[in-house]
Amino acid sequence: MHELTSFAGALRGDGISLDSLRQGARALCVGTELSAVFRVGTGSDGEQHAVLATVGPSGGGTVARVALPRAFRVEHITHDATHFTLRAADGRTVRATPEQFGTHVLLLPPGDDPRYEVRLTEAFLATALLPDRSWTPDRTPAVHDAVLGTITYAQGTGGYGTDLVLGDQDVRLTFDGADVEKVTELLPHVRDLVAGFAPVEAAGRQFLWSWGSDGTETADDEHRYHGALRPGALVVYRSGDFEVHFDDTSGDYFLDGYWPVVRHRADRTPTSVSVEA
Repeated sequence: MHELTSFAGALRGDGISLDSLRQGARALCVGTELSAVFRVGTGSDGEQHAVLATVGPSGGGTVARVALPRAFRVEHITHDATHFTLRAADGRTVRATPEQFGTHVLLLPPGDDPRYEVRLTEAFLATALLPDRSWTPDRTPAVHDAVLGTITYAQGTGGYGTDLVLGDQDVRLTFDGADVEKVTELLPHVRDLVAGFAPVEAAGRQFLWSWGSDGTETADDEHRYHGALRPGALVVYRSGDFEVHFDDTSGDYFLDGYWPVVRHRADRTPTSVSVEA
């Protein structure tokens, strides 16, 4: 992946930087008014490799990968004062702000979801619906639900969420990559998930234990492990899949500032684990 300096140079009109970015590029757009550059290349495996670089006034910035579905083969990129527009070989277009294109929408990885490409395509085509921090409050109204309470949009995090009490545990519920319509669409699924959260929590802890144990532990070791892990957050994906974040209340199993996450399919089957910081 190209360094930020190459993208910054292209925004300044530096010919060497532009030539470097054009090499191997399927599509390239230098959005001077946006202080951003969108580049799509094709790898030896035929996959599209897209990056979006944003450069601040002081020269700092970010270079982020953008996941593109196979079904949307980018042919051309243009821009105006506020948006990039990507056009596919089949004529379809997606127009969105740099922030929207740079939003990482959570999906289960391809190995865990046979419908991964379908999910990715749906999310990408909905890029323009992803909340943007420039939106006025009328575009991100609160959602009121009799079971889940008031779900509000947090400008700082760029997402919808609310605080729940599940059993005797405070759990933060958030909706990833969702505008008000998608949150509303997901409500029945989330109500059922919350109502049956105890077995989900237990399955997640058991999945974590199986993931981390080496077979030499005793039954008492397993009991203490299960007792130490408590759910702290529930993140629901656009697809209805979800992840549960656990807190190690003992401090014995995960380093300070780190916590385990268990990902589940929408049918509540645990699929994978990661450790976040």
